[in-house]
Amino acid sequence: MPISEVMKGKLKKALNAGRIAIVGASPEQLSVGIGPFYNLLTASFQGEVIPVNPKYEKILGCKCFPDLESIQPPPELAILLLNQHLAVEMAERAAKHGVQAVTIVAGGFKEVKEGGIELEERLRQLAEDYQMPIIGPNTLGFSSFHRGLHGIFWHLEAFPGPVAIISQSGGVGLTIANCLHSLECGISHFIGAGNCSVVDFEDYLDALSEQPEATTICLFLEGLKNPRGFYECARRLTRSKPVVAYKAGKHEEVTRATVTHTGSLAGEYRYYQAMFRQAGILEATSTWEAAVMAKALSMLQPPIGNRLCALTFTAGPSIVAMDRLLTYGWELPDLSASAKGQIRSIIGEKTPVELQNPVDLTGPGFLPHPYARVLDVLLEEPFDAYLLVWSYNQLIRVPVAELEDFRRSTNKPVVLVLLASMNEAKPYLQDLSARGICTYLTPEDGAAALNALLARSRFLTLGS
Repeated sequence: MPISEVMKGKLKKALNAGRIAIVGASPEQLSVGIGPFYNLLTASFQGEVIPVNPKYEKILGCKCFPDLESIQPPPELAILLLNQHLAVEMAERAAKHGVQAVTIVAGGFKEVKEGGIELEERLRQLAEDYQMPIIGPNTLGFSSFHRGLHGIFWHLEAFPGPVAIISQSGGVGLTIANCLHSLECGISHFIGAGNCSVVDFEDYLDALSEQPEATTICLFLEGLKNPRGFYECARRLTRSKPVVAYKAGKHEEVTRATVTHTGSLAGEYRYYQAMFRQAGILEATSTWEAAVMAKALSMLQPPIGNRLCALTFTAGPSIVAMDRLLTYGWELPDLSASAKGQIRSIIGEKTPVELQNPVDLTGPGFLPHPYARVLDVLLEEPFDAYLLVWSYNQLIRVPVAELEDFRRSTNKPVVLVLLASMNEAKPYLQDLSARGICTYLTPEDGAAALNALLARSRFLTLGS
């Protein structure tokens, strides 16, 4: 069941905590105890980070407290880096002291048979008794990047942005975050849901619904305790914020494995698929695709229709993309006679190409000036979205400024495929992203992005 309104309020405060205690903090480089402490100190966090460990007077130059009760006033959040038995005891002490919420990193709860279920039940009971939300257990923790609140215990290189990640698995969540980083897309929140013993997916979705910096939500889930509660919350949220989900546990053997990971029952996959469709959640088939879709949904508005125009000077990649786009429901209307005439005058009468959609400019198109002039012609055509393909060549500049002008000239979604290696493309990806140009390196990713936008449009249209 969803947590109480009191606990919801405390959870929202925890995501924006200003005073954080790290219980079990340690200066040892190879210990869990240094992770969130180091991350918070080296991020842009403007609040107070308070190490708690009776073994030390100072850690990394910060005064270390012997126990939570010594901290006055109580911190808003306590990150507990203790084994499962001590963590439960410390959670109760934190609640009695007035701490708003705790994160429990340790495993050893319902995912293990010997005593784990009983321990987790005790955790739930104390959360209810004290009305204190508990994040985890068995989690990396959470980070709110726009506030520099980088509270997970593992390394994650990320910058503030629009996508919030909620992941039942820390490893999969980090993978999605790394994929977004490679795509030059920033993160608003990283939330390791872990066992969801007290705070569940619907509670996190509810909390993020009021976080304006989180414009798109990306989920990795193994199984749900309360599918109905999740569905109802997601259905409300997807009207205003797109949600992408990557679901594990599609087969019986994998379902059994999830029980020993986070103690979650994955359930029959076809029921999850139906729930996702009805709730307006877009399903990804891999961590990379989840990142591709989340980036597009965070940067671009959904199209008002399915009329797509593709522009290229190398036909193969656009053909690869078209296979996926046409299957998904995009249409490629032909160009008007007037547009064909204008484009022919730009590329020359002798250029051996039949002008149609996709628009293949061949040789004349790999120069920025004629490419940009054709873009101006295409703006006048009644298309709903654009797929632009540019192939990198170190001797020819990428028409970044011209692409930005085109993007600014229309409110329709524009997806760019920059055919280049990651090393070649990295500086351009940074620049293009800063200019609001949604860019990928493969035609398959460009198609996945546009398909996500079309799916979002269909959902919003059907529900209006």
